[in-house]
Amino acid sequence: MVLQGLRVLDFGQGVAGPYCAQLLADCGADVVKIEPPRGDWSRTMGRKGGVFLSVNRNKRGACVDLRDPAIQEAARDAALQADIIVESFRPGVMKKFGLDYAALSRENPKLVYCSITGFGATGPNAALPAGDSIIQAYGGLMSIVGEAGGGPLRVGNMVSDMLAGMNAFSGILLALLARSGSGLGRHVQISLLGSLVAFQAPPLMEYLLSGELPQRLGNEHPLISPSGTRKTRDGFVAFTVFDHQWTTFCTELELGHLLSDARFATSEGRQTHRAALNETLEDLFPTRTSAEWVEELRRIDVLCAPVNSYAELKDDPQVRHEGLLRTLSAQGGGLPDVAGPLQDAGAMPPEQARPAPALGEHTIEVLRDWRVPGDETDRLLKSGAALASRGTPTAP
Repeated sequence: MVLQGLRVLDFGQGVAGPYCAQLLADCGADVVKIEPPRGDWSRTMGRKGGVFLSVNRNKRGACVDLRDPAIQEAARDAALQADIIVESFRPGVMKKFGLDYAALSRENPKLVYCSITGFGATGPNAALPAGDSIIQAYGGLMSIVGEAGGGPLRVGNMVSDMLAGMNAFSGILLALLARSGSGLGRHVQISLLGSLVAFQAPPLMEYLLSGELPQRLGNEHPLISPSGTRKTRDGFVAFTVFDHQWTTFCTELELGHLLSDARFATSEGRQTHRAALNETLEDLFPTRTSAEWVEELRRIDVLCAPVNSYAELKDDPQVRHEGLLRTLSAQGGGLPDVAGPLQDAGAMPPEQARPAPALGEHTIEVLRDWRVPGDETDRLLKSGAALASRGTPTAP
């Protein structure tokens, strides 16, 4: 595992920071997740704790109150020995605990310190709270998602969080690469807003070049027609016909009359007359099942896929073959897990992966690593400044 031997303190809460730290853990780093006494707030998201479980795999978990002076001192000493710190608080919070980059890097110049914020470290919105739904709205993504003529829609996943977590992971790797030559760490700063704006580079660049705002088109590709999803006899199928495939598409599907229609002669024309083209295809797809359409469209090399539900995805042969959904051993039996994206790039073998820690599961172990004396550990546990538990990973 390529990051084995690296020590990471994960102060992240929610999704973005913990996801970044999980990717580090997946690649072999020793990641200690630091939670406040109430626990990471992502433990209470959803109904089954799936959010927390999905972004905290392969970590040790310590539950401590950073407001306690003894905890601050111990955490600071640990930070001075760490290779990487990940935090996702609003700007200024870590400084209150004496754990900001400026304070730590003076004594630990090799430290790679990653801060993940909502809007950025500076600027008029820097101090504002942010979450994925807010950033999807503010960052323009919702303006291009939705049915034609309808209102804006939120993408049904935490897009900006997951993107920021991956970008933070990439930034940390670059900082480690630079450190191998210079011996010096650096402060990696990633924002949800910056990650989401960069993610939208293709449609945003089209707007910057043309001055024309993109229109919501539902499931259709904004730059290609025909495309999108169509109702079949038993479900839905998605497809995209590139310009160079147009003639074959029409010929093979007995739509030759469309080739003589001047409106559809060019890619630009098919986009301009998208509604008319869709109308001509309206009665075509219900004549066959999704499986039949996938077989037919693949035969002529047109991009296509059935629209799978999660239940269908779980049983899909390719998903099973790739091991994308798996089971980890856990207290009380197996725990479902969504594999990370780096399985063939130096990540931990599936059989070694561990579920997310229970709240306070490794607190005593971590305090021992931080050289906190036993009597002081007892005091911290009795006072509530530290919590040790052996519950399930989703325990409140």
